[in-house]
Amino acid sequence: MKKILFTGFEPFGGERVNPSWEAVRLLPGEINGAEIIKASVCVEYAGSGAAIRALIDRHAPDAVVCCGQAGGRKSVTPEFCAINMDHADSP
Repeated sequence: MKKILFTGFEPFGGERVNPSWEAVRLLPGEINGAEIIKASVCVEYAGSGAAIRALIDRHAPDAVVCCGQAGGRKSVTPEFCAINMDHADSP
């Protein structure tokens, strides 16, 4: 069976929820015969990268979909790359 790892982030910036994790959390356990692995990732540059690497090593997924939050957007918008990689105004 194929495996797809979906990640979302924990809340940050004083928020109580993070829509990325809420969306991932609601996914079914299987889609079109593929097992869906769901994980919430910490919002820390070094920590999140290490957490995702550990999830990949543990589950050996066939694909990885990392979901994030983009404040102010009203629709799903795929990103080519993270533009704030290891750079933000908040800790």
